[in-house]
Parts: sequence; structure tokens; C-alpha cells
Amino acid sequence: MNDECDARDIYEGLTAKQVEVLDLLVAHRTTKEISRELGIAPNTVDQRIAAVRDKWGTSNRKDTARRYAEIRELCGKPICGFSYLDPEAQTAESLGQDLPVDPHFVLSDARPMELPMGSFQGWFEDTPEPLAGLEAFDRKFGRFGRLGMILVLALLMAMTLATVLAIADVMGRLL
Repeated sequence: MNDECDARDIYEGLTAKQVEVLDLLVAHRTTKEISRELGIAPNTVDQRIAAVRDKWGTSNRKDTARRYAEIRELCGKPICGFSYLDPEAQTAESLGQDLPVDPHFVLSDARPMELPMGSFQGWFEDTPEPLAGLEAFDRKFGRFGRLGMILVLALLMAMTLATVLAIADVMGRLL
């Protein structure tokens, strides 16, 4: 009980902004990822982590994250945002009720990968959804653009092969 009280005191000694940063730090996010997610400067993220390190006397980010996770666990506040379940309240029927009898993956379960909207910003003003891969290339350059790109790539591959063969020939003569 004493550990639990100490953990609560330590947890309550943190500011809301420090808790915000530490939650993401425990989720193995980098400073840059944390700053993007919270909309703050990376330097601010580092300052908040450094302030906690100074309070707790930890030597690095990993120790700080580990200690924060332990404190959250002792306080009964899970890191992932899920509440603890009462093991006695679970019945046999509620365990696994979401799972199908024969789970399998089908192609319709997959969704295509999307690039961030900023990747093609300014290319397609009339397109509300982001385009990726060959669709984006076709929209920008058309089929003839794709054919031209294939020819350019084939020419580059032929030049690379010719260069490698020339180097191999010269190396063969030297030996």
C-alpha cells in the first residue's frame, strides 16, 4: 500500500503536458513523432522529458519511460488506455465472442496503402483523396509518360549493364 501511495504522489507531481509526452514515450515514439502528434516543437518534447528526468533522477529516456510505466501500473492506470477487467466478471460466453469460428484472411480484408496527402500536394487540385503509385504517375503524365519512363528505365539498365561489363573486362585484363 505504501508503494501505491508513493506512486500516486509521484504521478500527481507530473504536469498534464508531461504526462502527455510520457504516454507517447512509453509507446516507443521518437521525439519527432511525439512533437508531430502533439503539435509542439521537438525541443519542447525534450525539455518536458528532461524535466521529468531531473525530478526522478533517471539517467536516460529509457529509464524514465520504464519508471513511468511502473508508476502507472502501481497507480492502476494502464498505459494503453484500457481499463482493467474483473476476472470474476468474465464468463465463458464473453471470452472470445468477437472471434469467428474459422478465422482466415481474404483479399477483401486488405486495404490499399496510401501515401500522405502532402506527397502529391499541388499535383491534383480536383482530387479529394490521395493517390499513390502508378495511379498518381498516370494522372500526372498519362500513358505516354509511363511508356517514356519505362524506356528511360530500360536505357538506364542497359547503360548500367554495359558499364559493369566494361569494368569486368578491364579488371580481367589487369589480372
